[in-house]
Amino acid sequence: MLDYKEYIYAIYQERSFSKAARKLHVSQPWLSAAVKKVEQELKLPLFDRNTKPISLTPAGEYYIRQVERILAIEGEMRQTFAEMSASRSTALHIGSSMFFCTYVLPSLLSEFRQQNPQVSITLTEGTTPTLADQLLEGKLDFLLEAGPPDDKGLTSVVWAQEELVLAVPADYPVNRDLADYAYTFNQFLSREQPGHRKPSVPLIAFRQAPFMVLKQGNDSYSRTQALCRNAGFIPNVSLYLTQMMTAYYLVCEGRGVTFLRSTIPQYVAPTDSVIFYTLDDPLVTRSIHLSYRSKSSSPVQQDLIDYMLHKGPAGLLV
Repeated sequence: MLDYKEYIYAIYQERSFSKAARKLHVSQPWLSAAVKKVEQELKLPLFDRNTKPISLTPAGEYYIRQVERILAIEGEMRQTFAEMSASRSTALHIGSSMFFCTYVLPSLLSEFRQQNPQVSITLTEGTTPTLADQLLEGKLDFLLEAGPPDDKGLTSVVWAQEELVLAVPADYPVNRDLADYAYTFNQFLSREQPGHRKPSVPLIAFRQAPFMVLKQGNDSYSRTQALCRNAGFIPNVSLYLTQMMTAYYLVCEGRGVTFLRSTIPQYVAPTDSVIFYTLDDPLVTRSIHLSYRSKSSSPVQQDLIDYMLHKGPAGLLV
């Protein structure tokens, strides 16, 4: 009767089978069948499906109370074992996007490694939702990415600010009418020099362009939707991706336009294949958060937290 407790609990939280299915990344028919299996085993319904939103039956209320007790015990056990393991370990596991794992963190953490030669650091690439789950499960010690994970068991601190810009294939005809706003690769790198800054582009000019966006659940997905909505249109999404660096290289191939970290050009080879545009919207500025489990306090973990906050972005991010 407890085999599917996480699924039933998600339905209780979301008050909807369809919303819970999306949250759990399963199909709604499968989720409905799983609940029906539990209800058949109990010989009692857990949900009143005639109400909107769905509600718990008396049996369902009792079931949820017991599941919450079980989840609390499991969480306490995971936390205790994680702390016991961390107190003996000199290994640190950091999760982030491909951009940070490949270009930013290796050089940023080199001084920390010199100061702490006994510490081994593993970098894990992935999407924010997946990495946040691994952080909660104790498989990661830290998560570095835009936006704090939405979980009370985690502590998140702002590590830096960054700017999103629009990247467009250079051969797109729309660029011809936007020369006053457009940056070539080298112009973009020197845009902060006196007299080199250009005005922000009207985003509405790209209402017909094919957009490449990160998948739903990433901060960049929601910002893409909001930025385009603020400009007065719904983006024409041609491709959903998991990594921003993949989007950049597809822009170079002429596959579509995308919003990028403004720091990416600092780490890749110069090219004539991309035009960059800055944007006049508060949403293009976002915070990079360093997140970790709230009760993680091993000395080596605290040393890394202190180092990251003291070191800061060191000019790597705007």
